[in-house]
Amino acid sequence: MVMPLLLILVIGLAEFSRAWNTKQVLTDAAREGLRSSVVANPGFSSGDVRWLVNQSLIRAALDPARADVTVEGFRAGTGTAARIQIDYRYDFGFFGPLIGWAAADRTLVLSTSFVMRNE
Repeated sequence: MVMPLLLILVIGLAEFSRAWNTKQVLTDAAREGLRSSVVANPGFSSGDVRWLVNQSLIRAALDPARADVTVEGFRAGTGTAARIQIDYRYDFGFFGPLIGWAAADRTLVLSTSFVMRNE
């Protein structure tokens, strides 16, 4: 009688851990992409920011096609703010069908954003 509850608790912990790890990967990818874009490097383009973010996601075995990357303030001038936002559509593995049955959508959108000053 206790075994099913314990099993659900352990699987839920694993699902939450995977989602948290994905959020941390997104945060690191956003930080790396934005930091590279605000440094005064004339050879760096806005497409390179997206490429860096995609490479970070690929290294973490995440699908870059599921990420929406928005960059604002790229090369807007020294001292002005630059911003990046990443929205990633995350699917729950084990609890996905249950969540889809209850809420009609089994995806969770994980978002992260950073603001840095252009140098």
